[in-house]
Amino acid sequence: MSIINREEANKYYKLINELVDEYIIKWKIRPSNLKKYLKPNSDRFNKFLQINQLHNIKGANIILTDIIEDRYNMEKDGVMTFENFKIFESEDFKITTINQCLYKGIEAATNQMEKVLADYYDVNLGDIDIIDPERHMFKLNNWENKNIGIIIYSEEDIQLIKSNVSELLFNELLNKNVELNTISIDLSDLIDKTNFNDKIEKILNKEKMINIISKCLNQFEFKNSFNNYYIWTLE
Repeated sequence: MSIINREEANKYYKLINELVDEYIIKWKIRPSNLKKYLKPNSDRFNKFLQINQLHNIKGANIILTDIIEDRYNMEKDGVMTFENFKIFESEDFKITTINQCLYKGIEAATNQMEKVLADYYDVNLGDIDIIDPERHMFKLNNWENKNIGIIIYSEEDIQLIKSNVSELLFNELLNKNVELNTISIDLSDLIDKTNFNDKIEKILNKEKMINIISKCLNQFEFKNSFNNYYIWTLE
């Protein structure tokens, strides 16, 4: 099905705008971060269209991309209502701890994760139970009849967690002052976010991210990567 006239285009713009609003509130995501969580043509972007039965509407992906870009620019340029400003500046929309990086904007576990685990451990899907979909936590009964606790993330999840960590570090840095004798310098006036992101991109390599996530998961230990998924276990 295609969007064939202005009336239909306006209808879908209104619908998708409302769906994006719901997504922002549900995941407590600032509009300026939508590009990160709903990156055009990513699995998460396509899943958003599919869940909302828009994937067969030709042109819906373009409308969604336009709306994401519009929301990004509105916040960047300060074009927001006072009510929205108060909401987005609340603690719910901020990342304040390292553990939050594992959950902010990370969607619930999928059936694909169960299939990946079944392939990796060579077991049946019936041997796998999902314990906590929000935390991507599973219980698996292996061939030795031993129960294993598992947490699994996709490559896309890892990239989002990395972006969350970067945002946390940047905000922490902005809150720092450098003092020398009677001189106090607010670092927020000196730090360029683009330069910071370029630097942190090199620092937060895959090994560093695995270590960060492992520390957040406490007793779970990193097991392996498999088919672009990353597996932690508690045995």
